[in-house]
Amino acid sequence: MVPKRLIAALVALFVCFSFSQAWAGDARNALVVGNSAYSFGPLANPTNDARDVAKALEEAGFTVDLLLDADLERIEKAIVALNSRLAANGGVGLFFFAGHGVVFEGENYLLPVGTEIEGEADLVKNALSATKLVNAMTQTGSDLNIIILDACRDNPFTGKTSGLTRIESSASMFVSYSTSLGNVALDGAGRNSPYTKHLTLSLATPNLNLEETFKRTLKGVYQETKGKQTPWLSSSFFGDFVFRNNGDGAVTEEQTSANQGASAKRQASALRIPDATAKPPSLAGVYHNSGTNPDGSRYRGMLALEEKGDRYGFTWWIGNQVFRGEGELAGRMMVVEWNSTHPVVYDLLPNGVLDGEWADGSAKERLELFAPAKPGVVPRNGKYKVDGRNPDGSRYKGVLSVIGDGHDYELAWSIGRTSYSGRGVLENGVLVVDWGSSQPVIYAVGEDGTLSGLWESGKGSEIATLK
Repeated sequence: MVPKRLIAALVALFVCFSFSQAWAGDARNALVVGNSAYSFGPLANPTNDARDVAKALEEAGFTVDLLLDADLERIEKAIVALNSRLAANGGVGLFFFAGHGVVFEGENYLLPVGTEIEGEADLVKNALSATKLVNAMTQTGSDLNIIILDACRDNPFTGKTSGLTRIESSASMFVSYSTSLGNVALDGAGRNSPYTKHLTLSLATPNLNLEETFKRTLKGVYQETKGKQTPWLSSSFFGDFVFRNNGDGAVTEEQTSANQGASAKRQASALRIPDATAKPPSLAGVYHNSGTNPDGSRYRGMLALEEKGDRYGFTWWIGNQVFRGEGELAGRMMVVEWNSTHPVVYDLLPNGVLDGEWADGSAKERLELFAPAKPGVVPRNGKYKVDGRNPDGSRYKGVLSVIGDGHDYELAWSIGRTSYSGRGVLENGVLVVDWGSSQPVIYAVGEDGTLSGLWESGKGSEIATLK
């Protein structure tokens, strides 16, 4: 009979070997900082938060440096060491900070412990600039850098609740704040802050890709705080990364095999680097949308999505109601603030589909691309051939006259013996035309100048091509 101790030892060896194989495909290095013992505003949970995040990352294959109640010199030395490893080994770098973070003259500063900071004017010399941290990590040439800041507590110098400001992301960086920009995060009444509590739960879940890890964190924080706190995400990284890959492929919350197209195939490595020339997907256009309200009722409508630099403008027409929101990409995920209480988180799926859910889990929405828009292309003045479909399914043909200056347009339709006219405004490749009905016609201006439109909550459609 084999002794039980020997069996236990063999099992432990097998587990260690399995983990080493799981993470062999990419180097992983992290610096985790938790500062609680501030002389000017002590906090209860950051050291607990840092310990728990460090443990979760170690279990996910990271080599972790953990600093507790660290002064500026210790933090800066640890950053130099982290960046040296990233420059030498590539792979994935991660920086986590829990503690006080403040904004001064447009810059985010992370506050050390044991360093004399009597007011905001001392921040430049005696606090850690988030921009310098990001730039230093980016310059290492590592494949992916993840910045996580649970550092949006009250400003200890002014008492103001201004939160932090935006960090510019890049194709190799993923940024997460514990709360939305300009707002303040909760320290938490238990062992952890709400953010760290749900982050560690997500990190401990096998086979979640990068976006799904932070999506679950966002939803958990939002639901626990009853909408008082919503984490903020930003990234242009479009590769694949899985924190705890057990070889079964990354999965999403609903186990959707369609998510990102190839999620079920990336079993060999937890990190896939995108092409260096890869750009964020073009999302501008006109969409059909359908969803479920919190009361279970269903709805259908139409939506115009405009690209506005690194932000995205959303306008929904559903029945006689119009809603507007603004979104930002976080890898292959879009987080849209459309009112003060219910942000929507969309997964970017293949074939122009955005699959969304309210952060509180009470409602869902699906956007399906009807026609892409090409920002910068303007409709040519002249006559267009029209081919359309009425809300009752019947077809129609006619002629459309378009006259405009690149922003404001006059449109006139001749459909059989009936004439219609309207005025439109062109923004970022989307032409919205008021033609006297309760809802406009919304056209996506294609690369060749074709106008592809929806009307009557998407029940009607129309394609207009220059004659």
